Amino acid sequence: MDLLLQRVFDGLFNGAIYASLAIAIVVIYRATGILNFAQGELATLSGYIGYLFAVPAGAAVAGAELLSFVPGRPWPVPLAIAAAVLFGVVVGATVERLLIRPLEGRSELAIVNVSIGLLIAVNALVAEIWTTNPRRFPSPFPSDPDDFVPVLGARLRYQSLGVWATVLVVLALLGLFLQRTKVGLAFRAITSNRASAELVGVRASRILMVGWAVAAALGALAAALVSGVVFLEPSLMIRVLIYSFAAATIGGLDSPLGAVVGGVIVGLTQSLVPGYLGVPTELSLLPPLVAMFAVLVAKPTGLFGTARVERV
Repeated sequence: MDLLLQRVFDGLFNGAIYASLAIAIVVIYRATGILNFAQGELATLSGYIGYLFAVPAGAAVAGAELLSFVPGRPWPVPLAIAAAVLFGVVVGATVERLLIRPLEGRSELAIVNVSIGLLIAVNALVAEIWTTNPRRFPSPFPSDPDDFVPVLGARLRYQSLGVWATVLVVLALLGLFLQRTKVGLAFRAITSNRASAELVGVRASRILMVGWAVAAALGALAAALVSGVVFLEPSLMIRVLIYSFAAATIGGLDSPLGAVVGGVIVGLTQSLVPGYLGVPTELSLLPPLVAMFAVLVAKPTGLFGTARVERV
């Protein structure tokens, strides 16, 4: 029982990480109907910026000269994460304005190709500036070996509780943003029917920029959370992105709540199936993909996806 609970706790923790990036994927998909393959790399870039805020000024860290003008470093970890999120907002808005908006009205494949090119370019830029040496982003939650709650012999770590609390707060804030603010209502309008929204005065391009900025901010938060557990390196979010795509697909590509549920499913299948069915560690991606296939066979739009997603 204690081993089963421990694997469940580990799976739930992984699921929270996947859910945080899956929500960002959903935001972009709702706005454009396109999967942003550069989502993970933009998050990694923001994660490195947050890391620089968290290390002392003058530290012998690659790329530290980028923030040599910032006083008071190292910043407290929550402020460093907030800086990474703010940087993500700027990057997301810039990408939409300079790379995505000029392609409006062209084929969706063009935007997909741009996102793939951006993935390659950002990955190379990060490796060039910070090298490929792994680094540890300080966790905002207690993460010492004895920082856990014992549950029937298993260890429920404070870090896992903190990450899940963060994901749920983000989901609630995103829901309030979409339901209670003018910008959120405008975003929902253009994702439902852009032509009709523009006819009643909604400036779709600006609202889509907000969507890209929000998605990049969520990705930055995901990078900060995951790099507090594993090492921060240029390829960090590529692996997470694969599982997050599976989570978003399982939950429904237009549903933030579905992204969270999908993250739980992916995390649990990744943690439980190899241990109890003898799946080799090298094939740990296989159980989530099987779960995704099973869900899509039963419900092609995902568990919480709408029956039809139409973009005009």
